[in-house]
Amino acid sequence: MIDALPRPLRALLVYTTVAVVTTWPLIWHPTALLGAPVGPGDPFLNLWILGWGLHAIISDPLSIFTGRVFDANIFHPATGTLAYSDHLLLQSLVLSPIYAVTGDVVLCYNVLLVASLVLSALAMHAFVRAVVGSEGGAYLAGLVWGFGSYRFAHLLHLQLQSLYFLPLAFLYLHRTVAGRRGRDAVGLGVLTGLQAISSVYYAVIGGVGLVVAALALGATSSRRGRAKLLSRLVLATVVAGALALPVGVVYWRVQQEQGFGRNLFEAAQGEASLGSYLQVPPGNVLYGRTGLLRPPLSGSEPRRVGPERELFPGFILLVLAVVGVRAGWRSDGRPLVVAMCLVGLTGVVLSLGPDGARWVYSTLHRFVFGFQAIRAPARFSVLAIFALAVLGALGWRELSSRAHGIGRVLPRALATILIVAAFSEWVHLPTALAEAPLRHTEVGEWLRTAPGTGAVAVLPLGIDIESTPAMVQSLEHRRRLINGYSGQRPDFYPALVDVMSTFPSDQSLVTLHDRDVQYVVTRDAVAIPAGSPLELRASLAGSSIYELVWTPDVEARMASRVDVLPPEPGPIPFAPGERTEYSVRWEGGVGLEAGRVVVSVEPATYRFVVSATTAPWVSRFFQADDRFTTVTDQRLLPLTHERDQREGSRHVTRGFVYDAAARVVRIGASLERARDPQAMTLPLDRDARDAIAALFFVRTLPLTPGASYMIPINEAGRNLRLDLTVAGLETVTVQGQSRRAWRLEPALRQRVERRRAPTASLWLSDDGTHLPLVVEVTAAFGRVRMELVSRRDGR
Repeated sequence: MIDALPRPLRALLVYTTVAVVTTWPLIWHPTALLGAPVGPGDPFLNLWILGWGLHAIISDPLSIFTGRVFDANIFHPATGTLAYSDHLLLQSLVLSPIYAVTGDVVLCYNVLLVASLVLSALAMHAFVRAVVGSEGGAYLAGLVWGFGSYRFAHLLHLQLQSLYFLPLAFLYLHRTVAGRRGRDAVGLGVLTGLQAISSVYYAVIGGVGLVVAALALGATSSRRGRAKLLSRLVLATVVAGALALPVGVVYWRVQQEQGFGRNLFEAAQGEASLGSYLQVPPGNVLYGRTGLLRPPLSGSEPRRVGPERELFPGFILLVLAVVGVRAGWRSDGRPLVVAMCLVGLTGVVLSLGPDGARWVYSTLHRFVFGFQAIRAPARFSVLAIFALAVLGALGWRELSSRAHGIGRVLPRALATILIVAAFSEWVHLPTALAEAPLRHTEVGEWLRTAPGTGAVAVLPLGIDIESTPAMVQSLEHRRRLINGYSGQRPDFYPALVDVMSTFPSDQSLVTLHDRDVQYVVTRDAVAIPAGSPLELRASLAGSSIYELVWTPDVEARMASRVDVLPPEPGPIPFAPGERTEYSVRWEGGVGLEAGRVVVSVEPATYRFVVSATTAPWVSRFFQADDRFTTVTDQRLLPLTHERDQREGSRHVTRGFVYDAAARVVRIGASLERARDPQAMTLPLDRDARDAIAALFFVRTLPLTPGASYMIPINEAGRNLRLDLTVAGLETVTVQGQSRRAWRLEPALRQRVERRRAPTASLWLSDDGTHLPLVVEVTAAFGRVRMELVSRRDGR
């Protein structure tokens, strides 16, 4: 009966059936379950993103064109926060009719997930059928592209399912190369632009794949043909750029303002290994549930697992791809074979990240726009999967054509069996699906109708996925949140988490006041201190809601809080013009010099500059050329601090203005912006110093064995405390020479300890200058030793 259907409907029926089976029982509970293995975390983030876009399209469609939609309600008062991750606005536009009728964002999420699987498979089916000319091969490729291991390893990443445009872009690339027609070039540009809009990741990954394929296919053209092809590809690039530019500008602006980007070290944490191509998600029926390709973690170096390392393409597909390469090389399919081999090789090499072909990855990371946004290079594996799907279809065509010599029924049966056997290596059944969050809650309803327009803080405030339930809940009340979770976060957020851990302290309340927070939602009831601006407004199931009501008397009382004060600085032991240079060695490995640090006192007294550069061998995976400048008053209390950090292609500038009278530090993308009264503010402990000012302040202190000091530190807006103990005089080796020095044991205390704190020792010279001679820091990455190389006296 299925044979009586037109081919497109037949393919749609097959892929829809597979999507229903592989996401079972989602089809029966589309509003009660979420198509993801977990809820809080990336699934809730994408649910919030989708809900934000759907609401904007229905209630304020003009915001899509003005860019106002990107000023989403998380991480208040930061702006452009929708661009901290993939925005899903194109998907929201398509789903908006469903949302307009049902108002159910969970239903829209699940429809998008299933539709992404089906449409991706159909797109690959269309590409292979047109280019390879095989219906059976098209089904093989459609199944691996729509339902392979990569798909279900990333079931919690809805944005990574948007691979429906890429096969069609490749199709139009082949049409452009073959016919060099302008309309095909326009189609290529439109599809490439849509792919870029649908996913920032695939804008980069898909762009790389298309460029490699275009170069390979273009190499088979004549010289005259190449010139015409080049003009068509330029046209396609212009069209794609015109489509993606409005969104790209927003992401570029946010990246410049926030300094977002991943250095090579960070990228290496999300890279694959060759062994990743032999790992499957836990829901893989044949290899995952049986543990055949999911060996248990053991040994001192556990096997790297997780969504980025579950890339198994299937043994049968690999064999078919080899057959396809052999057969295609001997036929008119050679250009396609060459292109797909290069695309696949590119995908594998780049998926290995900086620890693979380092010079290739580091070069692209430095010079290709958007490459710095790649957190997980393992996702380049989609190019390898794409190439294997196409080459496997070629192999299937070759084997099926040979089998036709033995009759008609048997070859068709064998072909079906081959496809089913290949699919059996990928078939996935979810081990579990998360329960959908409540779309209507008592807290959400109360906040939706509460008076005022102030922001909301949901406490306790978490640094990671803890905020995602509050984000989903905010889709009901639509108020601004200081909470947030996304692919990136503003640099002030860790400091804010630290301050909020002390709630309801005076400092935390002042911080909420400065952020225009009106309501605080807590999991447990809190004891309200006398004279506090907190007033209980509602006690609901599992939550309490407080309003911050400020009066002049309350504000005055908050300003009079008592702090632990450090001692006054002693005699100044340095002079303008002092310059010291230090070598930095990482002693956790080969002990090579990792870089140089220069500390100088500029001719303008109390202006201190620290510059740091990495050694060439370190620059292969982490290149830094940083400059930090602090200006202080005569008490060595900071007035301003500037950061100019160049790490590979990433350039970040930051300015900090310390207002001791107002007890705040103002933060901006530059010192000029930080001086703006409307700049981001965070509370400043009394007599707090930044790290550079603290270093020079310590040099003024009297050093006696057993002495201890507590020094408030404000580092990038975070209030910390430096506990400093003088261990005593001892001999230390500096550049091969023994010197008498004071050994100090500094310990940095955070309000919220997120990881084991590093230990450090500091040796100061036993003379009137108290010059730092050696610094040793031991942390999880090993031990770093900074040693004095040269000194120029400023006196």
